[in-house]
Amino acid sequence: MTRNISASIVTFNNVAQVSGLLDSMQRYADLQELELFVIDNASSDGTAELLSNHYPWVKLLSNTQNRGFGAAHNQVLPLLPSRYHVLINPDIVFTEDALTPLFSYLDEHPETAMITPRILNSDGSEQKLPKLQPRPRYVVARRFEQRFAWAKRLCSEYVRADEDFTEPTEIENCTGSFCVIRTEIFRQINGFDECFFLYFEDNDLSLRAHEHGNLIFYPQAAVVHHYRREAMSSTRAFLRQIRSMLHYFNKHGWT
Repeated sequence: MTRNISASIVTFNNVAQVSGLLDSMQRYADLQELELFVIDNASSDGTAELLSNHYPWVKLLSNTQNRGFGAAHNQVLPLLPSRYHVLINPDIVFTEDALTPLFSYLDEHPETAMITPRILNSDGSEQKLPKLQPRPRYVVARRFEQRFAWAKRLCSEYVRADEDFTEPTEIENCTGSFCVIRTEIFRQINGFDECFFLYFEDNDLSLRAHEHGNLIFYPQAAVVHHYRREAMSSTRAFLRQIRSMLHYFNKHGWT
């Protein structure tokens, strides 16, 4: 059956998280209207076995190596007959039906290319995620936000912290942890730039999608994101972040 809605989750050794996400989707999402793909990047923690045995409604794509975030999401591009496609991190949890209002907004606003809801921490507070596109000064400031007043000020500017987001608002950047993109646009821009293994790939996707329509922050819907700033504690992750940053600014400019 051709469905109007699709979604993809990329996982790498996230068995507990992806299980929690799928359980929450069973509770709050309309699975009759959703074709869900999970792309497993050669996990060694039993992810593929868990999905095959306990979530038969999921379409599992198993890779033999870790292809990275964007490249794995791109694997579903030839398989999508949908109107809207949802990008979901495995560390997301639904606590309400966050999808229906997002789809309804897209139905009513054909000028919108991508939309993202409020992203909450585990304690219910809002994650202040970037709503502007990255610029070198913002990237530097995020490394020193807890130490210097100038860095805190720039980070506040980056996430537009002083603005009142009580209604749907245009933004420059949608977080890759959870967003909806029109499938036609996702195809037109050839999905993610696979030169980004991890980090900055959602910024790049947002920038290219913005050429086809508005990006919207929709505060009337929310999901929980069990986020860990891995690049702050892992040397390998930090080096990947640096490589992605250089690729992003070399591609889009350093101003």
